[in-house]
Amino acid sequence: MQDEARAGEGGAEAPSSRAQERWFLKWLMPWAGGVFLVVAALLGLFTASGAADAAADAAGWITVALALLALALGLKLYWDGGSKRLPELVLVEDTDALLLLIALLAALAIGGLLLAARWSDGALHDSGFALFGSSLAILFWNLKHYFDRREIRKPPAE
Repeated sequence: MQDEARAGEGGAEAPSSRAQERWFLKWLMPWAGGVFLVVAALLGLFTASGAADAAADAAGWITVALALLALALGLKLYWDGGSKRLPELVLVEDTDALLLLIALLAALAIGGLLLAARWSDGALHDSGFALFGSSLAILFWNLKHYFDRREIRKPPAE
């Protein structure tokens, strides 16, 4: 009753309620991610089975392969007892690694644009733009992470 009164007066929730929500989300998120990947694989199979052309068939099978690869990687991380966070797999902190990643992601982004330009419409056209957008998003995310880490490590100016 006191927790309800405190939540009603100050607008803040009781600490035990926040801890319960955090515990529930920590428990739920791996399952939700797994369900999402299984559904993506099933939708890829559905797309490939009802494909009207070779491009839609290829897009369906690529979706299945990527979803199963991500699911397998997540399970391996869980069973190895290592970190279960995706950003640690995608983000780099070393300058040499960042330069290599920029080159690879720029090549993927250009490849995505070429793929979209090659096909006037359809699944491969859309996949090309998706590859371009996701490559740029990961590239800018890594740049932000790199400079944020560099700023944290910088000694204070005197």
